[in-house]
Amino acid sequence: MHTVQVDSDGLVACASVGYEPGSARWWIQRSDLERRRRPRLGGLSTERIIGAALDVLREDGLDALTVRAVAERLGTSNASLYRHIASRDELIALIGDHVMGDIRIGRTGRGWRADIEVLMSEMRRVILNQPLPDAAGRNMHGYGPNMLRFVNAAVTAFDSAGLPRAEAVYTTIAMIELVAGAATIQRSRSGRSPSGVPAGAGFEELLDRLPPDDVAALRETGDVYLSAPVDAVFAHSMAIFLDGVTSRLPTGH
Repeated sequence: MHTVQVDSDGLVACASVGYEPGSARWWIQRSDLERRRRPRLGGLSTERIIGAALDVLREDGLDALTVRAVAERLGTSNASLYRHIASRDELIALIGDHVMGDIRIGRTGRGWRADIEVLMSEMRRVILNQPLPDAAGRNMHGYGPNMLRFVNAAVTAFDSAGLPRAEAVYTTIAMIELVAGAATIQRSRSGRSPSGVPAGAGFEELLDRLPPDDVAALRETGDVYLSAPVDAVFAHSMAIFLDGVTSRLPTGH
């Protein structure tokens, strides 16, 4: 494992200490480095680096996101940027948690269920709008400060509902997986194929070519399967999930 060194200007001589980007230890390291770094007017900062990385990502895509590209966007040298960011994976980890900071967290005053509905809807909104491809997001850990802030809010809400603390944590994890999975599926289904043809075109013909017993119910409900509004489906998923949580609450809650 590498040793963190800070030069006379308060800048990190080597940003990497061997921890996996996005891991809890890596975030501890980032926090320590930020405290040691002496800010300079107009100098590099994590916020500026993330902003430049987001610009590269939105304009040119994930393949173009490199430390060199971000350095060029900031008008600085690779060496200067490497004092703050050790790798592309670190950029992705920082971006992943940064976008989670857009989640609005607050009490509704209408009880735990309304609070959780807002959290789920906010997480979905952010995931749908975030610039990282789904494959990159799936490789991220949940230890960034913004993600932990969200997790803490959910655990607190489930705890206030009456769930035992351990079950509140399990329920929070299940909630995150539900929302992330739903948003990822929606992102993958949005738009048209490169040919311009909707993905569902030819669905009825496809059913005709499959064994009748395998798709009997879909022959009657296929139109609903194809046309169900994504917002309505998500609302239905939330209701089913929260009804299940309610059924597990102790009597009197």
